[in-house]
Amino acid sequence: MVKPKITGIVHTRDSAATLDAALASLAWVDELMVVDMESSDDSVAIAGRHDAVVHHTQIAPRIDGVRNRYVAKASGDWVLVLDSDEYLSDDAPELVHRLIADQGQKFDAFALPRYNYLGDQVMLGGGRHPDYQTRLFKKGAVLWPDAHHTPPVVTSGPARLREVPPSQGPHIHHRNYRDLRQLIIRQLDYALTDVYPNDPASFDFAAYLAKAHQQMALRSEPESDGDLSQAMALVMAWDAVMRGLIHWDSLEPRPPLKMLEALPRAAARMPRWEIRARRYLGRHLALRHLLKAVTVRLRALLPKRG
Repeated sequence: MVKPKITGIVHTRDSAATLDAALASLAWVDELMVVDMESSDDSVAIAGRHDAVVHHTQIAPRIDGVRNRYVAKASGDWVLVLDSDEYLSDDAPELVHRLIADQGQKFDAFALPRYNYLGDQVMLGGGRHPDYQTRLFKKGAVLWPDAHHTPPVVTSGPARLREVPPSQGPHIHHRNYRDLRQLIIRQLDYALTDVYPNDPASFDFAAYLAKAHQQMALRSEPESDGDLSQAMALVMAWDAVMRGLIHWDSLEPRPPLKMLEALPRAAARMPRWEIRARRYLGRHLALRHLLKAVTVRLRALLPKRG
C-alpha cells in the first residue's frame, strides 16, 4: 500500500517566541507550510530554517476562516494543522501514521487530545483536558467557520470524526498563556474582533449573563488546578459579560439593556443538570458534533413559525 502524504500547516503572526517548537514537532511531515500574516519579527526566517513553504497573506481578525483557503493549497492526502503556540508530543510521527493506516478508511478526521498551559501549569480540570481538537484530517474533509475558537465541520458527517483517546494518540501541547494577564488581554481581543448578530430585536443580555454563570460553574475545579482554576473561571465569566456589552454597543438602535431584569433570568437558566451535561459534553468533541447535526436536522423538519 502506498503511504499517504501528510502536509503540516502552521499559521503565524509575530510568532517567533513559539514557532520553532511548533515546526520542529512537524519536521517528519512530507510537506510543511507556514501561512504568515505580515509578521514583523523573525517568524518568516524561522520558517525558512525549517525548510517550510511560506505563504504570505494579509492580517485577518480571525484565523479560523483563513485556514480553509490554505488547506486547499496542501499537496498532501492528509493535513495536520497546528497553531503557532502549539507543538506535538515526541511520539507523534509513529502514532499519526498508525492512526491513518489503521483507521483512515473508516474516518475522515481525527480529534487529537490537547494539554493547555497557563504559565508552566497544565490545566486539567474545567473541561480543559482532553480538549479534543480536529487537527488531522483528509484534505477537503473539514471546513472552519469564520469565528473565534469554533470547531470545524466535518463535511462527510459527524460519524466520520474519531476522538483519539489520550492513551492512543499524540498530544498537542498548547502553550497559550504565559500568565493570567496575557489571558485577559487575549480574551478581550477575541471579544472585540468576533462576529455578533446584528438584529436588535433578538438581543438578550440575560443570555450573556447566563453564560457567565455557566463559565463560573464549568471552569472552576480547584481540586485539579488550584487557585488558577478559580482565577480562570472568573476571567471567562468576565469575558461573557464583556461580549454582551460589546454586542449591545454594536447594535443600531441599541435595545434596552434591562440589566436588573436580566440577572434573575440568567441565574434561572443554569440548572445543575445542565452544568453537569455541559461538563460532560466539553470533554467529547465528537458527541458535540453529533448533537449539533441532529439539532440542525430537527430544526429543518419542524414547521416554521409564522
